[in-house]
Amino acid sequence: MTVQAFSQVVLGAMVLVAAASPLRVERLESGLRVAASLPRPTYDAGQVVEVSLTATNTGGAPVSVTFTSGQRFDLVIRRPRGDAVWRWSHDKAFIQVIQIVTLQPGESLSFKIPWDQTDYQGLRVDPGPYEAVAVFLGATGGAREIRLPPLAFTIGH
Repeated sequence: MTVQAFSQVVLGAMVLVAAASPLRVERLESGLRVAASLPRPTYDAGQVVEVSLTATNTGGAPVSVTFTSGQRFDLVIRRPRGDAVWRWSHDKAFIQVIQIVTLQPGESLSFKIPWDQTDYQGLRVDPGPYEAVAVFLGATGGAREIRLPPLAFTIGH
């Protein structure tokens, strides 16, 4: 094998590894690191897209998180131009109660949020690019909610 052929194989393998690596975004707010991730950038038509959302106390002291209802998170799926095609909470009702959860240093709250590639009417969405915007609804210090940057992904044909 020539050096050029070897370098093409190595480069090809590096591209495959980069394409398979999870997508992740995070924000730090009042000692709480909120992160969302997708396991892959591309999904087959009909394949469940599952977003992981985790809020972790990264500080050295307990952090109190206040929830104003039974809802702990939300997830919006939108097209890159910004129009929402689906929202996790759109067909759900939540108990209206204030609850305070105290996270000890290093402790986390974790959620898995599945989307079955359907829109608000339950119809399958078209293939193409989409964005998942995860929102953590626990209030800490100054923030009432923590909205993460979008995770870009594509639905294939």
